[in-house]
Amino acid sequence: MKAAFYNKYGSADVIEIGELEKPQILSDGVLVRVYASSVNPVDWKIRSGSLKLFTGKRFPKGLGFDISGKIVKVGEKVTAYKRGDEVYGKLSGLKNNAQAEYVSAKADDLALKPKNINFVEAAAVPSAALTAYQALLSKGGLAKNSKVLINGCSGGVGHFGLQIAKALGATVTGVCSTKNVALAKELGANKVIDYKKEKIVDSELQFDIFFDAVAKQSFGKAKPILKNGGKYITTLPSASLFLSVISGLLSTKKAKMINVKSNVKDLNHITKLIEIGKVKPIIEKVYKLEQIQEAHRHSETGRVVGKLAVSIN
Repeated sequence: MKAAFYNKYGSADVIEIGELEKPQILSDGVLVRVYASSVNPVDWKIRSGSLKLFTGKRFPKGLGFDISGKIVKVGEKVTAYKRGDEVYGKLSGLKNNAQAEYVSAKADDLALKPKNINFVEAAAVPSAALTAYQALLSKGGLAKNSKVLINGCSGGVGHFGLQIAKALGATVTGVCSTKNVALAKELGANKVIDYKKEKIVDSELQFDIFFDAVAKQSFGKAKPILKNGGKYITTLPSASLFLSVISGLLSTKKAKMINVKSNVKDLNHITKLIEIGKVKPIIEKVYKLEQIQEAHRHSETGRVVGKLAVSIN
């Protein structure tokens, strides 16, 4: 099968497109014919070697976690799916081999694809939307009428966070650059802060949740605009975050980090929000599999609006 992979850590130049053996499935897994995938920042962080303490030195390594496609084979213990089902999901753990014609996946990593979006749109959803959903609900305790600030509200995780928070009844303040203010308003932000014109921490508002979807603000800076009992949630670990967690033991304001996990229950909730029109994926550009190096370089700029998708077939 055709697949994207690399044989050493490095820049986007190390990525190759070539032939690999079609994967085998376990009794509790399925084989998916992949139609589309997407690029997330974690993909190129792994490829660069930034996470090699966790990903090891065995090569070749595949790329990507997000898939959408059709099931072509079902393990003997799988009852939730059948051959021909259209599915999407995030591969669990560090099994990043989504950008290939076929993928072996755990049945529990997948959900039926939303009926009102195509395969490319569906592939843009899982990792980013699950990150936002779990950050806001599992870590943040989002409730109806919560006051939420989302830093990076036009990015991959942030644009899903904005829509999910609004769909669940929160009042949302989005933070983005000047060129993305209109999009933030279109997605439902009650208020938009243009970080190029004003400081986030100068806001007169107080928030229950400060979701730093781009990991650009510290807990210390967020703390003054958090309510008592408020939560700061970031997508990246740091030394200052761990110190903040420790210091937060003596405070009602808490600092937390989201480490996204594949979860079919959460993904099914997201599917429902998509199917009723409350959440939609924004895709800046669709790349062919053969253009995956270019897609990685684009993602590394940190200026992607919404998501970057990859068409496999």
